[in-house]
Amino acid sequence: MNARRLSFSPRARLQVATLLVLALALLGPMGGVSMVSVARCVLLVGALGGLGWWWRRRARGTSATGLERLKVVSRAGLSPRCGLALVEVEGRDFLVTFGDAFAHVHALPERRQAAPFVLAPARRPRPGRGMRRGMRS
Repeated sequence: MNARRLSFSPRARLQVATLLVLALALLGPMGGVSMVSVARCVLLVGALGGLGWWWRRRARGTSATGLERLKVVSRAGLSPRCGLALVEVEGRDFLVTFGDAFAHVHALPERRQAAPFVLAPARRPRPGRGMRRGMRS
């Protein structure tokens, strides 16, 4: 369990400590706790948790940049107003022709993944085998 122990940055530790102090400040003056105040606290904790989750996700930048669903592989201009593009969408290839007033999408056949071609290592001749017996240079 120690190997997967979370280590927080000093900034995260400060934020957690601030939230705990605020929670204690809110709960301190309450002598008799009613259901309304408990509901308010639960709502506050949920809102702060959601805000923290959103902030952390935004800070990481994993919302859309982690998954690249569309990638323009190659693009060529056919004329000043027409072009041709090879686009990869979720692993499939498409050929797109486009212009001022049109765009056509043509699905390309799927690429077959060929097995990696492994070459055998070249054999080097052993010393002494290059010359015939009885011949000296």
